[in-house]
Amino acid sequence: MTFSRLTQSSSPTHPRFGSPAQLAIVAVVLWVVGAVIHPLALLVPLGIVLLLAAGAAYLMRPRSQTMYWRGRRIELNDRPGAGQRLYYTFFRR
Repeated sequence: MTFSRLTQSSSPTHPRFGSPAQLAIVAVVLWVVGAVIHPLALLVPLGIVLLLAAGAAYLMRPRSQTMYWRGRRIELNDRPGAGQRLYYTFFRR
């Protein structure tokens, strides 16, 4: 195995959401389905937990600073902290 292959990030084995809003939509759908269809009532607490996780992820999302230099837009990114690495584990952007 070559060094370049080792440094490439492999695709995750779990699907990642595009943003916390998508996770919130899935959580609300699960919550409503569990509330409407009684045999699936177990989905209600799962939907609430996922909704809380989406809210926490929204607060934890990385902030980027954008500025212009010589007429070009650049984004200033600090070193990713533990919160940013955790965020990008579950979300694409």
